[in-house]
Amino acid sequence: MIMATAKADDGMELPLYQSYFAYTPADLPSDDSILHDVHQMIAQLQEMRNAPVVSPYAGPAILSGGPAGVFFHEIFGHRVEARREKSVDEGQTFKKMVGKLVLPNWMDVYDDPTLTRYDNTDLMGHFKYDDEGVLGERVPIVVNGVLENFLMGRSPIEGFPHSNGHGRAQPGKLPEARQSNLVVIAHHTVPTDSLRTMLIAECKAQDKPYGLWFKEVEGGFTLTGRTIPNAFNVLPIMVYRVYADGRPDELVRGVDLIGTPLSTFERIMAAGNDGQTFNGMCGAESGWVPVSASSPSLLIREIEVQKKQKSQDRLPILPAPDAITTTQQKDKTLGSD
Repeated sequence: MIMATAKADDGMELPLYQSYFAYTPADLPSDDSILHDVHQMIAQLQEMRNAPVVSPYAGPAILSGGPAGVFFHEIFGHRVEARREKSVDEGQTFKKMVGKLVLPNWMDVYDDPTLTRYDNTDLMGHFKYDDEGVLGERVPIVVNGVLENFLMGRSPIEGFPHSNGHGRAQPGKLPEARQSNLVVIAHHTVPTDSLRTMLIAECKAQDKPYGLWFKEVEGGFTLTGRTIPNAFNVLPIMVYRVYADGRPDELVRGVDLIGTPLSTFERIMAAGNDGQTFNGMCGAESGWVPVSASSPSLLIREIEVQKKQKSQDRLPILPAPDAITTTQQKDKTLGSD
């Protein structure tokens, strides 16, 4: 993993991450490829430091594949984990929706721990047996937009008496039904350029000056209980304004993608013909477990963003020492010795 952070003049910390996962060393990228990514991140951070801060906004948006995967992991995947339909403290979002349309009828969602690779990417959520000793199974959760299944451990819920091999836990924790490799499938797609054209058309239809394009995220979290708003928060790190009047796209900063699940699902308009996988660690009641989420890009009729929390610490009065100059001085000193 590569982690880099810059601080803007107003004190906002700007993180970037790049991770690499493979089951064999041969499938990891070369050193040159990783160094290229490092230099690209440095350039992105320099650009992000000067990017304008976005105000709270509601309007159309595109989620690239990685952000769309995190989006589905947070706002959908956690709500089909069986214990959340059983506990009276949970919102039980989908308990009474089996057999009903919950997504556009051209979308499928499944979770499959038996997959080691999807779309040329190794998947972190793979396992053969879950942490309750049950053979992991592919679970078709949504078929043609209709909810059919939940992710099950050994603890049954009404209408679903058997485990499907999704009881998972961090060592030392009690297993609960959890996600593994979540995959979103779109049966009707458009090229990514067409998705952008559709975004601009929707901006004009809503009389919005711009839409947002979420290119990268660092993760997210969701709230599923009854005593607090049933909401989600996805944490973007690379976001662009796409202007309706044809101006070039503009990098912006300082926003979190927020909302509530059911209303957001109803606003999915289209999917791209691309795809991307987000590998990471998911923390919940049974601890931290490795997961992946794969999805095409999605066009959403309306999303809401709020201002991101930021540090109030200003930049140091003196600039950081120039790394190149420092290295040259060190080499000169060593040479004189």
